[in-house]
Amino acid sequence: MGSTPGLGQGLWSNVLNPKAASVYLTLMPQFLTSSRPIAPQIATLAIAHVAVVLVWLLFWTSVIAFAHTAIDTPRFRRWMSRLAGAVLVAFGVRTAAAS
Repeated sequence: MGSTPGLGQGLWSNVLNPKAASVYLTLMPQFLTSSRPIAPQIATLAIAHVAVVLVWLLFWTSVIAFAHTAIDTPRFRRWMSRLAGAVLVAFGVRTAAAS
């Protein structure tokens, strides 16, 4: 994990997080059947969890990539500067009117 320190830090913070362990220990038993072998059931749940998290993170990665593409244009920056200027002028007028 030397090449990606963020990955190692995230792994250790998740592994050592008592809240994550309590959630898994609380929720997992209701999805397990005692009459069948436990290890394959846990593996299936782990794979399902990885799949759900992967889809969730890929969704947000796509949203952020799209937002970055939309925001990183001169037109958007010009529009945002004008909007911010108008808001600051409105706050100034409001402050002046309140005095």
